[in-house]
Amino acid sequence: MGRFFVALAIMLGFAVLSAPLAHAAPGTRWEITPCASGTKALWLPRVDKFGTDLSCTTEEARSAAVKAARDSGSLTRMANVAIAFSQQLADKSLTAASPCVLGAKGAVGEAIGTCVAV
Repeated sequence: MGRFFVALAIMLGFAVLSAPLAHAAPGTRWEITPCASGTKALWLPRVDKFGTDLSCTTEEARSAAVKAARDSGSLTRMANVAIAFSQQLADKSLTAASPCVLGAKGAVGEAIGTCVAV
């Protein structure tokens, strides 16, 4: 459990202190794809490599993925959990009208958004 918090602190520190890599492009919008009933857009930690994926899933399934990553003891998987939580938190402010970076994915409300040109 201690390694999980170390990974979380490192990733949150990186997210807070690092400069953004890209800026929102003018003339963009979020194209919304609703999730099926009972699911919502959630960022999930990847299992076999570094990173995260956005998927329509349940809170229970996400909790199980987070627990599996934590229990694995893999620093990469625990870092992926921290990144997923950071992305979910950052997406809370997204709306369909928010500016975005072309091709980016985001949890817009409970739906999946993809940034497209207007």
